Amino acid sequence: MNSLIQWLTGPAIEIMAMANDTAAVIRREQRYRDVPAVEPSAGLIAEVLLDGSFSLLVNLLVGVPESQQVRHGHQELLAMRDFLQRKGWFDEPAGYHQTPPSLRAPQLTPRRKFGLTGAIDYIELVFESEYEPHVGEPGRERWLSHDDNGTAVAYVMRHEDSDRPWFVCTHGFGMGQPSVNIVGMRAKWLFEELGLNVLMPVLPLHGPRSGTRFSGGGLLQPEFANVLHLFAQAVWDIRRMVGWIRSQSDAPVGLYGISLGGYTVSLASAFIDDLACVVAGIPAVDFTSLARDNEPLAYQAYGGDLQTDWGLVQQVMFPISPLSFEPRLPVERRFIYAGVADRVARPDQARALWRHWGKPEIEWMSSGHVLASLKGDVKPFIRRIAGQYLFEGRTAAFATGETDSNEGRAQGNDALEGVSGRTPSRAGD
Repeated sequence: MNSLIQWLTGPAIEIMAMANDTAAVIRREQRYRDVPAVEPSAGLIAEVLLDGSFSLLVNLLVGVPESQQVRHGHQELLAMRDFLQRKGWFDEPAGYHQTPPSLRAPQLTPRRKFGLTGAIDYIELVFESEYEPHVGEPGRERWLSHDDNGTAVAYVMRHEDSDRPWFVCTHGFGMGQPSVNIVGMRAKWLFEELGLNVLMPVLPLHGPRSGTRFSGGGLLQPEFANVLHLFAQAVWDIRRMVGWIRSQSDAPVGLYGISLGGYTVSLASAFIDDLACVVAGIPAVDFTSLARDNEPLAYQAYGGDLQTDWGLVQQVMFPISPLSFEPRLPVERRFIYAGVADRVARPDQARALWRHWGKPEIEWMSSGHVLASLKGDVKPFIRRIAGQYLFEGRTAAFATGETDSNEGRAQGNDALEGVSGRTPSRAGD
């Protein structure tokens, strides 16, 4: 009965939080230092409400876990802290990440999806991930019991000529199905108009790798050990995919991710050499703060030893935090974009990454979270990065008009003159 009451009262509290966030936008509140003030508009207020609705929907789908599961998750977290301490991985977090074997012969299957803009052809790349948590690591057996998750999947769109640059585009929470990734990552635009090869990894526990009723649902359980395994496996899989690309081409490779994908590529950039660029879009980089900000309010009804120990969570997340590592590429090849009104991965997440990365160029958009990657500001930002770093020393397809649309050519000309409305922040600013 208590769980039912908590589940029913949660939405009302969430709606109150949405109203408070909307009021903050209307008041032009500047909640975060080094983040531009919000300029209210009807569209931006709608985006704030959409962000809140997304969080509310996720909370309703997750429901309220049983107290026994919450208690087990806490005990497992304590065991994980002890395990990491014994291994010395709080001092040397890179040791937690295992070196994957080469990916030599993945299964490649041509696929076609039909959408509002017509048919989209892509290749489904499938291989056995071979990732396993460390022997003796808490939660290992449960993680390995996710049968579908053991098969790694990616969606590939590549040109016939082998010298095109590659953009490895990693999706956010709740995504993972081909049509959702292709639209959400603007893969068709990247492929057809910018002329890039595109590879879209599917995160563990998402899309066809998910065993729950919605993509990514396995991440929202009280067992926080799952979070370590998810990001460790995601980096492991991406390292293998980048190796596969490089086994057949010397073309530049860049990483791009949105939301949880931004977290993933920020972390992966610390383990992959010679990247052309890394772009973190609306990134979440502090999982503890992200989880606390979006914790289902019904969870908070638990008291005593069932309350989430966020200090313990923060400590255990250290070996998989992007803020624990330095990317293996210079500051000028690191890029961030974020929404000043983001109510899912709040602006302090992108700001933390910006500071940790040495204050690289960052694009603050008048945007929330859910629609951010589809905003018009993103296209010229990505276009300029692609022209300067992915097509470095080469002729970009969009610069010659070989694959560009009229809209794309107009945006390309704008990019040459500087991106309108951009608020770049560089080291030393």
